[in-house]
Amino acid sequence: MQLESLDLEKTRFVVEEINNYLKGELWFDFCVGKYVADELTVYGGLSFSYPDIEIKFKGVFLISLPMLWKTATETIENGTVLTLIDDETAGKINRKFQVEVGYHLFKFTPEDYPSDFGCFISAQEISFNILKK
Repeated sequence: MQLESLDLEKTRFVVEEINNYLKGELWFDFCVGKYVADELTVYGGLSFSYPDIEIKFKGVFLISLPMLWKTATETIENGTVLTLIDDETAGKINRKFQVEVGYHLFKFTPEDYPSDFGCFISAQEISFNILKK
């Protein structure tokens, strides 16, 4: 149990670091860059052509999102573009899609979609690289 707790804290920290970076701009465009084996790469930037950040999800179990989406960071509560969902909402989604134990549920908040819509990814790990400084 302690190992799971440390893993969850590390994951929360990475998500917080990603959001801190994303808050630096008024908007971000996101796209699925690639999906190979069980690794998903999402790119984000002010333009789809020149990404500023690369977000990698490893050990992917579930992907439910459009290939391209936009997020207006200034209109999102607390500037939280990416959320780690670990409450009863995660339980409902995990049961619906039969996600196994040991996966984290992540949600990107896109603009121009209904409020109950989310870009969901269920994965074991998350990491990121800043491509532009």
